[in-house]
Amino acid sequence: MHHPVHIDIAQYPRHVRWFMGVAWLLIVVKCVLVWWAMARWHVPYHPMWIVAPTLVFAALASVLWLTHHED
Repeated sequence: MHHPVHIDIAQYPRHVRWFMGVAWLLIVVKCVLVWWAMARWHVPYHPMWIVAPTLVFAALASVLWLTHHED
């Protein structure tokens, strides 16, 4: 099974790459703040219940964006 996936970041304009970078920065900041807040106020479950889905869905959206090709 062969999937011809070619990711060429240079095909995207600079403002789009900056948008993705800023979006990922905000995702990381959100995850850090959630982890800190849940530890600070002793929430009775683990922060990964919120952080993990955030990162998984963000990664999925990024992969779909990177591998999308308009014909």
